[in-house]
Amino acid sequence: MAKVIIPYKYQIELDDNLPLWHDLETNHSVQFLKYHMDTPEEFIKYINDEQINCIWITEDFFTYLGGPTPYWNYFPDSMKAIVVPWVGCDFIDGKRLWEEKGIVLCNVGPNAASNVSDLCLYLVLSCFRMTSFSEYCFKFIDTGDVDACKDHIGSKKSDVITHTLTNSEGTSFEYKYPKKKERSDVPINIVQNYNFGGKHIVSPTNKNVLILGFGSIGQMIGKKLNSAFNMKINYYKRTGPVPKEILGYDATYVNSLTDPKAWCDVDVIILSLPSNPQSDNIINKDTLAMCKDGVRVVNVGRGSCINEDDLLDALNSGKVNSCGLDVYKNEDTKVNEKLLSRWDVTALPHMGSAEYDIVLLETQITLENIEDIFIKGGHGIYTVNV
Repeated sequence: MAKVIIPYKYQIELDDNLPLWHDLETNHSVQFLKYHMDTPEEFIKYINDEQINCIWITEDFFTYLGGPTPYWNYFPDSMKAIVVPWVGCDFIDGKRLWEEKGIVLCNVGPNAASNVSDLCLYLVLSCFRMTSFSEYCFKFIDTGDVDACKDHIGSKKSDVITHTLTNSEGTSFEYKYPKKKERSDVPINIVQNYNFGGKHIVSPTNKNVLILGFGSIGQMIGKKLNSAFNMKINYYKRTGPVPKEILGYDATYVNSLTDPKAWCDVDVIILSLPSNPQSDNIINKDTLAMCKDGVRVVNVGRGSCINEDDLLDALNSGKVNSCGLDVYKNEDTKVNEKLLSRWDVTALPHMGSAEYDIVLLETQITLENIEDIFIKGGHGIYTVNV
């Protein structure tokens, strides 16, 4: 018998109607215990009283109890596995988890790569075409007026005004954006000024990309950018180059990020890195200084990889033309509103792999990890710490 705790408060993001779920319950006596969280003390008592064997990680677990790390010293001896229904596992020291406690840590392996890379393509396109600002204008500023929206094209860096939004609770939020150009008898050549607020609007086609982090997600991003936009793919991978026969497309390996040549001809930087001491603040004033003016930045990895103050300075100076972000520092408290209030930032709420199909797949893979550990005697299908 294996007892798997699934902590929740207000939501459970899994599919318990899958055949493997019922097979494990019915034929192998696996108990899936949906545990409604209250206090840390009650959680500690529960996992010890019940002699829990496995924790199924949930978003609610992080939101309301801080995830598994605060309970390290309280794991019962019965604990054999922590299963993560997504990719990132940098919230806990997996190596130490295995060496000190013999607890296996599993995730869903490369199976979320397609979903995250889909979203990355959207962010790349928005960075080049400034689509999120155009949508904002069309919905909230020049509502439904196509011609009025086009009047923002040709605006200058100095032409910034504020639009105030108020939510249902009465809290106001200021969104800064470039105002429309003035209409006069003297025509404006927008071909020479095809931008919003001095930020250029161009196509991503045939541009150069540097992908930092070239695991399954980074490789899929490169494949889709190469196929969709004929981009020239450059990449950095800490463990070395990936053979072309594995990639299936041309890509240039960058062996050092201290060499200015790695950065100087890049049109967009994409981060698909985990959080670790080597990747923290890898985008900063020094690395950005090696880039050409007007570079774009996209992050679908971890918010810790960008020094946000340096990014804001670069957006203000024009060193960075625009950026697309799905991850941020301080997500568990409050994301920096200075990033959210800009027209040149496409900001999404950490939704890289959040969609119906992947939830089903992640549930299936997590069940397969549980089956391999507790029924077949293995270490999981996608083990990250053994």
